[in-house]
Amino acid sequence: MGFSRRLVVIAILLVLVLVVGMIVFSTLGRIATPQVKLVVYAYRDSITGIDPSVEFDTGIVVLGVVYEPLVYYNPLTNKFTPALAKNWSKINETFWIFKLRENVVFHDGTPLTADAVRFSILRTKTIYEESGLGPGYIWDSVEDVVVLNSSAVGLRLKYPAPIDLIASSAYGAYIYSPKVLEYSGARDLKDESIRFWFEKGRSLGSGPYYIDYYDPLNEVRLKKFEKWWGWAEVNNPRAPDLVVIKIVSDPITQVMGLRGGSIHIAMAVPRVEISSLVKEGFRVIKQHTYYSYILMFNTRRWPTNITEFRLAVLHAIPWDNLIDKALHGYGIPGSGVIPYGYPGYIDNLRFEYNLTASREFLEIAGLYGAEIEIEIVITTGYEEEEIFAMLLKSELAKLGIKLTIRHYPWELVKEYGAAVWRNPEEAPHLIINDWWPTYPTPYDYLYLLHCSSKEWNWAGYCSGELDELLDTAYELEGENYEEALKLYEEAQMILFKEGVATTLWTITQPFVVSPTIGIRDNAFNPLYMYVVWFQYVEVLG
Repeated sequence: MGFSRRLVVIAILLVLVLVVGMIVFSTLGRIATPQVKLVVYAYRDSITGIDPSVEFDTGIVVLGVVYEPLVYYNPLTNKFTPALAKNWSKINETFWIFKLRENVVFHDGTPLTADAVRFSILRTKTIYEESGLGPGYIWDSVEDVVVLNSSAVGLRLKYPAPIDLIASSAYGAYIYSPKVLEYSGARDLKDESIRFWFEKGRSLGSGPYYIDYYDPLNEVRLKKFEKWWGWAEVNNPRAPDLVVIKIVSDPITQVMGLRGGSIHIAMAVPRVEISSLVKEGFRVIKQHTYYSYILMFNTRRWPTNITEFRLAVLHAIPWDNLIDKALHGYGIPGSGVIPYGYPGYIDNLRFEYNLTASREFLEIAGLYGAEIEIEIVITTGYEEEEIFAMLLKSELAKLGIKLTIRHYPWELVKEYGAAVWRNPEEAPHLIINDWWPTYPTPYDYLYLLHCSSKEWNWAGYCSGELDELLDTAYELEGENYEEALKLYEEAQMILFKEGVATTLWTITQPFVVSPTIGIRDNAFNPLYMYVVWFQYVEVLG
């Protein structure tokens, strides 16, 4: 019995040694394993889609990191940067050649080829032409995409166009693997099963990060793509391994996340909190943008279907106080529909605050003294819209007009805006459509009031004269740019005189950054709004 007990004791000791050894080994392993470099970016709105040929809204914050165009363009410096094309040239007015980078692979490991470029452009263009969905109108000038060889592609045009600018577009210019046909089981590039495949959270781009997890209402996780062609050029060993784009609609929650360390980059903190955050050691990056808030009137519902009533409202806006009160100084006053510094911008095309003029317009319309109630729809969590709506409510009350303010999430705002075409009475009298550019052309903003823009023309405005001016100007851009600008100016004057829509302000965007994060200068570009190029972000702590 004594011998047996000794055996039991020895066995127990051996087990203990083994367990302790495993714990020590595991601990050493954890110590030896490099810590995952994580960055959490707090975004304000849910993601509306991630199909690179169709998405035309908030999905840009994902697409801009996961996919790449042929070319990048920075409007502030007026410089182009090679992306998937290493060089390009205009052979004549209607033919361009793009030569592709070597050794580029998509996230599934397939190589970049001219066939992939052809497939991506034609799918984007075809979907728009046949269904009106997405930003495919940017390729309207393209007659054909010609595969010259495996690493060179030619674009044959129907009319002269600035293809280098178009190829740098923030929407609709992304290149991806045609293997999506096989993966989705699609019959052809028009098959909707491709879109469904993407929207399940899959990506086939060539960018520095790929989609690892996709919940458009809550968060998107991106993982570092180790085979990205650009890592050697960027030379950033501190780039994040994992990026979480967190949907945080409440601005105060973004502030709390910054202070608590669960958020590293925030784009929607209350502006009144920014000075306090700076004192606490946070960095604020003030980005000049072309992000405009455009006030649109429902031209199909009484009384905003009356020009004089719209002009009365526009003269009741306290224009001189908007930037300080609504934006705490983080913005530029609007003028016309096109933002400051953007092609086609017209200075001093703005209304003045004048309640006497408002009363006169109401009298002309036969509405002065009448009991009138109108409504405005604004986006939940957009403090600047809330402040504007309250200011307008106060001023309109002086004219005997009652303004009801309705708040909705962005997705519902879009639905109420587009309702103007199917049932004008369901659509609000006033609505704010916030817009940032696709690629640098005046058409991009003015198209919002085009008859065919059923998705974004929330004024329900339709004018054959305006459409003809816009379409003619668009086709003139590649041939006679100065003449095109004159036509765009005429179009803006029509909208101004009729009081259909006007820009309230253009945002100066504050990004608040944690002290544990480094941001290189080229992490932001105003053409690609709210995109953070995380390959230029450094995890310091």
